[in-house]
Amino acid sequence: MEQTAPDRLHEQLIASRVAASKRLSADQQRRITLLALAGVGALLLLLLILSAQYTGRYAGRVYRGVAVAGVEVGGLSRDDAIARLDERVATWATAPVSARTKDGEHTWAIAPQDLGVGLDTAAAADTALAVGRGGNPLGNFSAWFGALTPFGGRDLPIPATLDDGQLDAALRAWAPEATFTPTDAAFKVAADGKLLIVADVNGLGFDFDGSRAALLDHAARLQTAPVTLAQVPVPAPIGAAMLREVEPQARAIAAEPLIVRHNDRTWTLHQTVLASAVAYRLTDGQLVLALDPTPLRPFFDEIGRAVNQPGANAQLAADATGKYAIIPGKEGSGLDEAASLAAIDAALAGGAHEAALTISPQVPAIVAADLVPILARLEKIVGTPVAIRVEGFRTRTLVRADIVPLIRLTETPKGPEKVTIGLDAAGLRALVQLIAAEVNQPVKDAKFAFANGTIEDVEKSQDGREVQFDGTVGALRGAILGATGNASPVIAITKPKVRSADKAAMRTPDVLGIGRTDYSSSIDSRRHNVELAVERLNGTIIPPGEMFSFNAAVGEQTVENGYEEAYGIALVPGVGGGPGQAKTVSSIAGGICQVSTTLFHGVFAAGLPIEQRNWHLFWVGYADSPTGMMGLDATVDDQARLDFQWWNNTGGWIGIEAAANGATVTVKIYGKDPGWDVQIDGPAITNVIEPDPKPVDEKTHDLPVGQKRMIEHAADGFTAAIRRQVFDANGKLVVFEGRGMDTTFKSEYLPSRDRYQIGVPESESLD
Repeated sequence: MEQTAPDRLHEQLIASRVAASKRLSADQQRRITLLALAGVGALLLLLLILSAQYTGRYAGRVYRGVAVAGVEVGGLSRDDAIARLDERVATWATAPVSARTKDGEHTWAIAPQDLGVGLDTAAAADTALAVGRGGNPLGNFSAWFGALTPFGGRDLPIPATLDDGQLDAALRAWAPEATFTPTDAAFKVAADGKLLIVADVNGLGFDFDGSRAALLDHAARLQTAPVTLAQVPVPAPIGAAMLREVEPQARAIAAEPLIVRHNDRTWTLHQTVLASAVAYRLTDGQLVLALDPTPLRPFFDEIGRAVNQPGANAQLAADATGKYAIIPGKEGSGLDEAASLAAIDAALAGGAHEAALTISPQVPAIVAADLVPILARLEKIVGTPVAIRVEGFRTRTLVRADIVPLIRLTETPKGPEKVTIGLDAAGLRALVQLIAAEVNQPVKDAKFAFANGTIEDVEKSQDGREVQFDGTVGALRGAILGATGNASPVIAITKPKVRSADKAAMRTPDVLGIGRTDYSSSIDSRRHNVELAVERLNGTIIPPGEMFSFNAAVGEQTVENGYEEAYGIALVPGVGGGPGQAKTVSSIAGGICQVSTTLFHGVFAAGLPIEQRNWHLFWVGYADSPTGMMGLDATVDDQARLDFQWWNNTGGWIGIEAAANGATVTVKIYGKDPGWDVQIDGPAITNVIEPDPKPVDEKTHDLPVGQKRMIEHAADGFTAAIRRQVFDANGKLVVFEGRGMDTTFKSEYLPSRDRYQIGVPESESLD
C-alpha cells in the first residue's frame, strides 16, 4: 500500500527523535567514564600519599603488626628487633621444655641449649623488615593492611638449627623408656611336646628425621608447649611366615631322640630337649635350621665329663740342691663342642638323628719350649749370690739355698712369657725384719751436765737408723731378680738435735746471774722436796734459741716421782658457796716453788726473756733475799699448768748450777756474757692491806695429838711493780721476738695471817 504524505512526515519525526536520543546517551556515557577515571585517579593519588607517609614513618623500622616467634617487633629498628629477640631466645633456650611420645605416656624435660639449638635472630629481623617492602606497591599496601587487621598479623618463624649429635644422644638416652626392639618369630615346645610357631612382634623406635623436624619447628616458634617426638614401627627380621617355610623340617627334627657316639659309647638326647633347642640362623639371606647350644649345655657337660682327658702344662721345678729343670707337659683331649654341634646340625639337616662327636687334642698352654729361656734366666737369678751391705755392719750374703725358697713361679699362658718369676712377699719382709733387727737404732741426743762451771758429757749422741720396709723390699727384689749381686737396704737416718760434737761450742765462761734463798726453817718433807728439785735442776743446759721449762726440768710433781707432801698456797672455796680465801694447805711437792723463785732471781738479773711466770697468792718471805726483792717470786704447779719458762737469747749455751746445803738454795746461771746492761727500777709497793691479826687454829690428823705447828705467818697484802730494761753494748734496748725488752713485772698479793695446825685424834672430826 502506498504511503501518504502525512505518514511519511510522521516517520521522519520519529527517526529524528531516535537519532537525538542516541546522541544524548553517548554524551552521558563519556561524562560517567571521565568521572570514574577521575575517582580512580584520586584514590590512587590518596593511596600514594598515604603510602609515602606510612613508609616514611617506618623508614628503617619493622612495620606494625609484624611479630617473630610471638615476639612483637613492629616499630623496631633492625638492631632493636635483634636485641629483643636475643633476650627472648636467651630465656627460652635455658628453660626446660617437655618432649613426649605421641601417646603421652613418656615425657622428658630438656633445655633447648642441650640439643645444640641455634636461632638466627639477625635473619629473622631481616625477614621482618622485608614485610611490606616488596616491588609491588599494591602488594605492599595489602601486606600493611593485612598486618593491621585483627586476624591478619604476620608472625614469622626464626631460622633454627640443632646439633644432630646432641639430638641423637638425647634420643638414645630416652629410648629405653619409650622404644623396644622387635622380637623375631620363634619355635616353642607346646605342652604336648609338639613345636609351635610364636609370632614375631614389631618393635618401636624414634624417627630421627621426624623428631628433628618437630623440634626445629618448635624452636622456630619459641614454643613452650610439649613437643611430640616422631616414632616408627621396627619390623622383626624374622617373621612367622619365614618359619612356616621350614616348619616341616623343624617338626621332623623334634620327632625322635638324637643319638651321639664316640668310639663304642653313645649318649641319647630326648626329643623334648631336642625340640627346645630347635632354632635357626640366617646364612647368606637364607633361613637355616640349627640347634641352640644353650638348652644342650647339661647334655654336653655330661659328655665332657666322660670323654675329656685334661693335659698338663710344662713346669719348672727345683731339685734337692736348688737346681731348676723343665718337667715336660702332657697333651690332653676333649669334646670339641662347636665341631660336634656342626656335625649334629648336618646330620639333622640330612634327615638323620645320629651323629659322631668330635674329640680334639688339647695342646698344653705351656710347653717345654716356652720354658727354655725362662729356665736360663731363673738359673742366673738363683745362681747369683746377693750381698746385702750396710755400712758399719757385717755383709749378709744370700746364696742359692736362701734365694730358691723365695722364688714364686706364676703361670701366665696369655702373657709374653708363659711363666713369670717373682718373689714371695712375706719371705722378703721376713728378711727385711732380720736386717732391721740388726740395723735399727733410736736417735739419741747428746746429754751433758753442767758442773763446776764447765759442761761434761753424760751420754753420747747417736744417729737414728730405721730400715724402710717398702723401699728395702723393692731394693732386694730388684737385686735378686736382676741378678745384680748387690743390694743396699733403704735406711732413714735421723740426726740428733744435740750432737756430742756440739760440746766444743758450749763455752760458758761467765756467770750471768745468781739467785740465793734461805730454806733452813723448812720441815723435813719440804726440805726433801727443795733438795730433790735442786738436784734435778742442777746441770741443766739450754741450747741457743731454746726455751727452758722448770716443770720439765724437775719432773712430775707426784709422790711416784719422789716428791713428798708438805705445804703450799691454794685458793680454797668458801663454806656454803661463799667467797674463797687463800691459805696454806697440804700439798705434794710443796717447797719446790722456792727453787723456781731462786732460779727466777738469777734469770731476772741476767736479763733473759721471761715466757711464763706466776706469783704466789700471798707473799713468801724467802723471796726477799739478797738476790731478790719484794714482788720477785715464781710459783709452779704442773697440775694447774703453772710453769716458769724463759728463753735463751744470748746466742750461746747456758748451763745451770744449783746447790742446796741444808740452809741455802743457790742457783747460778752460766753462759757467754752478751754484754747487756740490765737496769731494774723498783719495787714500787702499792695497795698495802694489813693482815687480820687474829691467829687461826686448824685441826689436823697429820700431827701427833696435841702438837701445834705454825704453817703460815701474818703478812701484808700489796701490789708490787718492778721494771726491768735490757740494753745492749750500744745502749739500745735488746729486741726479742720483735719487741724491746722493757718489761714491768706486776704482782698482786693477798694478806696472810698467822695459821696453826693442831694434831687431833683420828676419831675427831676436822670441822
